[in-house]
Amino acid sequence: MAARSLPQPQPQPPRGAVSATAYPDTPAEVPPHLQAGAMRRRFWGAFNCLCAGAFGALAAAAAKLAFGSEVNMSLCILGIIVMASTNSLMWTFFSRGLSFSMSSAIASVTVTFSNILSSAFLGYVLYGECQEVLWWGGVFLILCGLTLIHRKLPPTWKALPHKQQ
Repeated sequence: MAARSLPQPQPQPPRGAVSATAYPDTPAEVPPHLQAGAMRRRFWGAFNCLCAGAFGALAAAAAKLAFGSEVNMSLCILGIIVMASTNSLMWTFFSRGLSFSMSSAIASVTVTFSNILSSAFLGYVLYGECQEVLWWGGVFLILCGLTLIHRKLPPTWKALPHKQQ
């Protein structure tokens, strides 16, 4: 005859504890140690995305160097190697930034912003290029959008429907 197992008792909450389901309209508080972890993840997501944009700009500068009109063969090969290396670093940092970011939109906008600023800086340093005021206005608008995406939004409260009698 097989031995029957008795059902195990379910763990009970401590006396005086209130279940979160008892008050569904009240938001649950996030413990401080989880808030710090979320901020750390957000920082590393932004940092990786900024690095990805900078490496993308370096890849573009290396490609311009490699395929310029007056380039000897050794400089062309060096430019292709640097372009491939920085491009792979860009994708590595972008994928890491995606894994740390809250959404893919935040990661994409951050990489785009970093790439634009890095391209402007490298263009000025390496090739003496200066950007127009309209171009900088577009960069400013992208920065404003990035700020709106990254800011912490307050929780939204749903209004309870009122019964009509």
